[in-house]
Amino acid sequence: MKVSQLNLNSQAKKLIQSVFVFESDSHETEILPFYADGFPGIVFFHSEHPVTVFVGSESKVMDPVFVYGQTIEPIRIQIEGPFFFVMAQLFPAVVEETLGIPVTELTNSCWTLPTSEWETEPNFTLAVENHSSLLAKEALLDFILKKGEKFRPDPILHVCLEEILELKGNCEIGKLSKKHGLSERTLQRRFQNYVGLTPKQFSSIIRFQTSLSQLNGEKNPTLTDVAYASGYSDQSHFIRQFKSFTKQKPFRFREKI
Repeated sequence: MKVSQLNLNSQAKKLIQSVFVFESDSHETEILPFYADGFPGIVFFHSEHPVTVFVGSESKVMDPVFVYGQTIEPIRIQIEGPFFFVMAQLFPAVVEETLGIPVTELTNSCWTLPTSEWETEPNFTLAVENHSSLLAKEALLDFILKKGEKFRPDPILHVCLEEILELKGNCEIGKLSKKHGLSERTLQRRFQNYVGLTPKQFSSIIRFQTSLSQLNGEKNPTLTDVAYASGYSDQSHFIRQFKSFTKQKPFRFREKI
């Protein structure tokens, strides 16, 4: 299986955090694991076989274009090749403002987009007919950009989100709310409606993602080094939070990489 990440232009970056493409020409079945990353998204895939999403003990066979929300629980996607699977991570408010799907209703769930919303876009059909991941990327990006033409982010909440990302989740919510002239309770309420998570939850996820990147890196750091570099108070705190998002202890997770 080949995995790649797209370079986005300035226009796309107003709506999209990142785009990943998974593709395979073999007939093998692949399991794509996903963990909490702080961003909902939209997927366009093609396989001649059913594609199933597993969340905990529940499973669901998905249609070719679907939207997913904030993920707290680990998610596994089973897909049999040949296939392409294009995933665009969206800034949270984009989902509700451009697709009309309440972000708070999407947490740990998926929402199939009706075929009528995308089948008239020519590149979707061409991508399937030609089994082309290139056309699939173009189709999904064009669809998002067209839907998001009138999107305008909440200036305060978007800045708060970007500050949490820049600090890799290591920020005090009280200081953040005070900096932007909001009470902590008001920030929490508005942020949850905007992002689908509380500021504390979002910060925890971004800190977890920082630790995940380090574990997946080439330097093979100790768990203590990962914990402190990611901003955890100690190794036990890191292990507890890592396990809450992956259902595995970090040393077991690293053994499977």
